[in-house]
Amino acid sequence: MSENKNKKFSIGKLLIAILVILLVVLLCISLFKKDDSSNNDPVTRDFFTDYYNSLSSGYSGNWKLGTNVGVLNDKVASNVKAKRTQILGSNKDIITIMVYMCGSDLESKNAMGVYDLQEMAAANLSDNINLIVYTGGTTKWHTNAISTQVNQIYRVHKGGIEQLVSNAGTGSMVDPSTLTSFIEWCADNYEANRYELIMWDHGSGSVGGYGYDEKYPKLGSMSLAQMDKALTDADVAFDFVAFDACLMGNLETGLMLAEHADYLIGSEEAEPGIGWYYTDWLNALSKNTSMPTIEIGKAIADSFVAQCGKQTPGQSATLSVVDLAELSATIPSKLSAYSSATSELIKSDFKTVAKARSGSREFAASAYSDLVDLVDMASTIGTSEASELVEALLSCIKYNNTSRDMYNSYGLSVYFPYRSTRYINSTLNLYEQIDMNEEYTECVRNFATYATSGQVSSGGSHNAYQSFNSYGQGYGNNTNGYDYYYTQQGSSDLVYDLLSLLLSGHNTYSNSTNYQSYYADDLFSLLFGRGIDRSMTQYIADNHFDGDLTVNDGKIALSEKQLSMIDSIEYNVFIDDGTGFIDLGKDNVFDYDEEGNLIAPEDNTWLAISNDNSNWQVIPYYFTYSIDDNGSLISYGTVPVKLNGSDANLLLYLDDESIEIVGATYTYDDVDVIAKNLEELSVGDELEFVCDYYDYDGNYLDSYILGDKFVVGENTYIGDISIDDYKTLASYEIKDIYQQSYWSTPLR
Repeated sequence: MSENKNKKFSIGKLLIAILVILLVVLLCISLFKKDDSSNNDPVTRDFFTDYYNSLSSGYSGNWKLGTNVGVLNDKVASNVKAKRTQILGSNKDIITIMVYMCGSDLESKNAMGVYDLQEMAAANLSDNINLIVYTGGTTKWHTNAISTQVNQIYRVHKGGIEQLVSNAGTGSMVDPSTLTSFIEWCADNYEANRYELIMWDHGSGSVGGYGYDEKYPKLGSMSLAQMDKALTDADVAFDFVAFDACLMGNLETGLMLAEHADYLIGSEEAEPGIGWYYTDWLNALSKNTSMPTIEIGKAIADSFVAQCGKQTPGQSATLSVVDLAELSATIPSKLSAYSSATSELIKSDFKTVAKARSGSREFAASAYSDLVDLVDMASTIGTSEASELVEALLSCIKYNNTSRDMYNSYGLSVYFPYRSTRYINSTLNLYEQIDMNEEYTECVRNFATYATSGQVSSGGSHNAYQSFNSYGQGYGNNTNGYDYYYTQQGSSDLVYDLLSLLLSGHNTYSNSTNYQSYYADDLFSLLFGRGIDRSMTQYIADNHFDGDLTVNDGKIALSEKQLSMIDSIEYNVFIDDGTGFIDLGKDNVFDYDEEGNLIAPEDNTWLAISNDNSNWQVIPYYFTYSIDDNGSLISYGTVPVKLNGSDANLLLYLDDESIEIVGATYTYDDVDVIAKNLEELSVGDELEFVCDYYDYDGNYLDSYILGDKFVVGENTYIGDISIDDYKTLASYEIKDIYQQSYWSTPLR
């Protein structure tokens, strides 16, 4: 009986979803009027130059509020409750450090866990420090001393590791009960007045949580809500909870941990695979076990960033120390005020909020994590409520250190959806579980509703082939011309397309290298239980990208009004192999003439790889972000590959003088984990370059291995080569302020 009820509910839910979205879209249609004069707006060359430069220059190489890197803040706001941990002083403190080391593929593939254990063992540990390590979560330890079959507990002691528990079971390390049992065991067997917890592995912050147990890949990660349960059940007050894992330095993690610890130590950005450098800070703590916690955090951050600068100089590093007592006392009210003010601004001027979000420091950008520095974004919003929030946040962040390139990374990120709809539903559900600030939750919902409604209503293109077909190239069966939902298509066509989107569940325009999907239930879940806001439909009607991207005489004409709706422009290149298209990726290059018309880049080149600087092989490439570093443009991007048979992305660093492979990161299909970055490639590593492949109708067929298997040599070069010998098509992809994509007809 319950099964039939569930089926009826699901059908009813789908019908409501269809009805709600159709009403929204039909309202938009009724408000839209074709504006044929948009291309005739008066323009100036200076305007186009400034605007195009702003799109291409990326993040500014300046700290908007001045840097807080390397500044230790030992002051605490008034009316903040006393810390849980009482430091005895005079080097009398007993410390139990619990390291929860979920080895995962970090250990099985690259021995990163064993390397960190060696760093711990190299420290001259005080007898007042109990360094206890829980091991598991990997299919292979690169030492015979640790079992791969069962979880175990070790003590780092006298320059080595001492086994304390030979069999701690086989439970998954992303199971909250496993973490609880470890904490309880340590507290029972190594009593101390200072307890520290370090969570070691991959991490994805609020959007994915912590950990990837290689033995239990289908279990995913431990969410913040599950971690909260584990810590609540263990009932131990921590001096600090720290993450030697990616992306865990965020507001949601801090607010959740405030009931369990005095401080959070975590990284806003994805960590380099080498992780923390343990020897130096453990030595410093051993000399004085009464060291203030913020000074411990400073020592950890400084040694981490310094070591990354030596071993992984092209990779970014961040680490901050946050006072959780101050965070919980001062931030909620100011976050509420900021969120309410921003929600009102979204309704009246979504574009301003979208531009602020787009221009703020973003983390794990290539994974579309939508984690953004909260101080940076709030300062860009610029309301009085935002300024008060910024001041309070900077007071809570007691120490912050970053690599040189991480401008405007102030120490705490937050989820704010824009690049992708991927995490909207799961994160909003998480917010309910961890009692996230209600006003901020509503602010996120409001922004996502506008963005998703703008995507659905604006139409645009799901891939480049719609524009190719409309150009009369003879590809596929579409000969109806370029899609403009509000200028050429009737409402019946729009309803048909929308219903197709709903009933198909989603339409992904790139399967293996672009994570953004258009999920049919996103708008429904955001609007369910809420009235349809006519002001939203009016705003979208008045503010939409209505442009003809057909190339005429080698040019695309855009007005100031159209440009004001653009978030980004990228150059998308395809190889026509006679049966379909090989997608080479996207770069942030574009060119324009004196009248401001977009034109094809002067050079018909693309990235390629070589071991001898002569025999070049073309490779796929996806631009991630760029930094204007005092007039020098530094760009970062990824190359999809199979690295020794495993799915991965090469990490590229590009400046005015060179292009370098600075590392790699593995990708996962079965869990939302953002992996730590690997060190530089080794001689003998095998690379296969992975592209998306489409037929002439634009249907994704499969991944395509481009060229021959490449073996990394003593000297591996990345550079631009001419692709005139290939039969190629190239198009500009324009994204509007709602993150809807539009492709031009072929430029070449």
